[in-house]
Amino acid sequence: MTTELTERSRILATVKNVPSLPSVVLKLRKYLNDPEVSFDELARVIQHDPGLTANVLQLANSAYFGWSGTIKSVKDAITRLGTNRIFQMVLCMSVAPLVSKPIKGNDLDAGSLWQHSIATAVCAEQLALGLKLKDAEDAFTAGLLHDIGKVVLGTFVDVDDEPIKEIVQSDGLAFNEAEMMVLGVDHAEVASALLADWQLPDEVVETARWHHQPSRANPEHQQMVDLIHVADMLCLNVGWGQGADGLQYKLDERANQRLGVRAELAEEIMLKVMSGMDDLKDLYKPST
Repeated sequence: MTTELTERSRILATVKNVPSLPSVVLKLRKYLNDPEVSFDELARVIQHDPGLTANVLQLANSAYFGWSGTIKSVKDAITRLGTNRIFQMVLCMSVAPLVSKPIKGNDLDAGSLWQHSIATAVCAEQLALGLKLKDAEDAFTAGLLHDIGKVVLGTFVDVDDEPIKEIVQSDGLAFNEAEMMVLGVDHAEVASALLADWQLPDEVVETARWHHQPSRANPEHQQMVDLIHVADMLCLNVGWGQGADGLQYKLDERANQRLGVRAELAEEIMLKVMSGMDDLKDLYKPST
């Protein structure tokens, strides 16, 4: 067995050491797949967690969603936001403690990856809305989780990252390409393995896997992968979450063309992202 294969196997096995999603997330996902479930049942699941209840109510009254009036009950919040948005928000708060830590190797300070994840999620959702694509809310979830493989490599795996940085600096390769050369696996593949282990939808898993190489995606999920790739690049170019790797990635113009993103639309979307970040980044910020 080669050293590369051994290292790759060791890293992918480490995915099992990452904490699983909280039971409330798994319960909500199960309920959301049940067309017979009532808002009362969903509300009861959320109300078992006082912190989650407070955040649900705060989100329901957030300016990001453009609502007026005050929501005071979880059931009313679910009615206002919809079940998919509620699940997305609970998932967001569940992964926040992981994603908010400093990321070794990528030279990301505490909170930098979290900021990038939120920015990409908002950008992907706004792009989907601007392009009139279906499943805009699903784009938020895929954007939020696309880089979670960096958490595994930077927190749960003891990796010597200096050879990766040296290749990036000397050869000008993208960081994920250097990861592949040194480790036999990159953060995108690690992310897909973790999200599959968490039993998240195939589209979210596929998007994490190919967000740096969108033209290799399964045609069934091509649009979502393209969407997250473009959103990721737009946010990196603005400076949200740039670490050791941020400037080394390049936009796949084929993805941009498949989506039909014009420069004017991109500029308009980024203004909305900046506004959305102001509304959401503190709301989703994990407690310390």
